[in-house]
Amino acid sequence: MIKRKEKKYRDEIPAVSVIIPSYRSANHIRQCLNGLQAQKTELLYEVIMVDSSDDGTDKIVCDEFPEVRLFHFKNRMSVGEARNKGVKKAKGEIVLFLDSDCVARPDWIEKMVAAICTHGADGVGGAMENGTPASITGSTGFYLEFFRFLGFEGQAQRTPFFVGGNSGFKKEIFTAFPTYHRYEEDSVGEDFIFNWELKKKGKLLLFLPSVVVKHLNKTGLRKVLSYQYKLGQGAYVYRSRVSPRIIRFLERLPLLSFFIPIAVMPWLGWMMLRRNGIWTFLKFLVLLPLLYSANNVWALGFYRELTRQKFKKPATSATSDIKKTKPAVRDFNYNRELVNE
Repeated sequence: MIKRKEKKYRDEIPAVSVIIPSYRSANHIRQCLNGLQAQKTELLYEVIMVDSSDDGTDKIVCDEFPEVRLFHFKNRMSVGEARNKGVKKAKGEIVLFLDSDCVARPDWIEKMVAAICTHGADGVGGAMENGTPASITGSTGFYLEFFRFLGFEGQAQRTPFFVGGNSGFKKEIFTAFPTYHRYEEDSVGEDFIFNWELKKKGKLLLFLPSVVVKHLNKTGLRKVLSYQYKLGQGAYVYRSRVSPRIIRFLERLPLLSFFIPIAVMPWLGWMMLRRNGIWTFLKFLVLLPLLYSANNVWALGFYRELTRQKFKKPATSATSDIKKTKPAVRDFNYNRELVNE
């Protein structure tokens, strides 16, 4: 329990910092933090929550989880920006990231830290478990977003990407190279871009298929489809960074974007069968019409962002001789900072 170690936090520097970016998390933040309280580890760890909610999340944390270092901001922040601010406040030599809609298993911290130390990894990412298995729409959104990161019993694997909401890094990754090793603050795919930049610099990244967190998915058809559209837009942003040749090809034939779901469905079904077995594959077959429809909404978001950026390029090239100015960086003032130290 975190409370059992609360006194130690005031006298000793924690080995691990768990950072939770949060926005409108009132419905599930208790499950997330209860999971961290239940960790079975002898490691000293702190929990840092960077919150920009307007739904009372900060009050729940303040009243019910006083051991959490809560930094509440008045203005909404992106996930990447919240993670960057959390890293600046972190005291541990290892930084773990957990999204506010995820619930960690009791051995999560122990296994994440062990993987970094044992394998000498610079960064590790775990797997995702469906936290709303009884919801058709929730399961649809989950499998479309995380089918590449389903959990199974297996060894650590080298990877160029993993999910930001279940990940960990040596803190020196952020402090030694602050110019490059920071999360993008205006992109849905900030975790993929971050991992890709690390991979290009020769950092060792590992996927841990047996280190699983439960993801509490969005439910309701409107919410799921709206989020799929947003993910499609974000996919263009990070793919333009990591796969520029593919993007240039699709710019010539943008309607090919709508063939992506045709390729994704067999891949998704195979991953569900291979990693979770026949019963999960049967669920895939039942969900297939909705999965395909929702993936087409993703493709629509990707297509519109692709064409929007394509038509912006001529204007950019026409003014390419104009000296670029560095964009202003917004300075957020704390609306509240609650730290038990």
